[in-house]
Amino acid sequence: MADTFTIKVFFRGDWCPWCNGYLRDFNGHLETIRGLGGSVVGITSQIGNQSKENNGLNFDIQVDAENVEAKKYDIFITPKAETPLAEVDGMYEHGMVQPGVVVEDADGKILYRWAIVPSEMNFGGATDRPLVADIVGALENIITHGSAPDDFGSTDMAYLEQSHPDQHKMVMDYLASLK
Repeated sequence: MADTFTIKVFFRGDWCPWCNGYLRDFNGHLETIRGLGGSVVGITSQIGNQSKENNGLNFDIQVDAENVEAKKYDIFITPKAETPLAEVDGMYEHGMVQPGVVVEDADGKILYRWAIVPSEMNFGGATDRPLVADIVGALENIITHGSAPDDFGSTDMAYLEQSHPDQHKMVMDYLASLK
């Protein structure tokens, strides 16, 4: 049976604690998503990405080093010189995709689209992602009633601490190192 929709989860890379937590959340909702007739794919521009293995994900990760998919859906791309791995040869040569979520049906119709605009207030694009539970709930409404609510909760430090304490510790250690 072909999928009726695909959730494309754009993320920075396997080094990003916010991305790891978010991908784990999608993995936790995978049974419901598949029950609705959908699939999930993670998309990153990080060559050599190990997110699937590192996080025990049950969906595929696609490496799109040239950001073709991100450009197709107007997902923000940070230029290489502005990435945390700017000095690493061969990494993010065409820029680093920022967080985004696109839900596309089998006919190519966009059912839902969200993309971050990096700023200092959202840790350069790390926080303020729509909660996966809310996206899945919206998909259930779309499939059942043809429309979705507009109000979504979003990720923040409390979310990361509660849902993914190991990733929260990484962020806190990083912030402490800046002092």
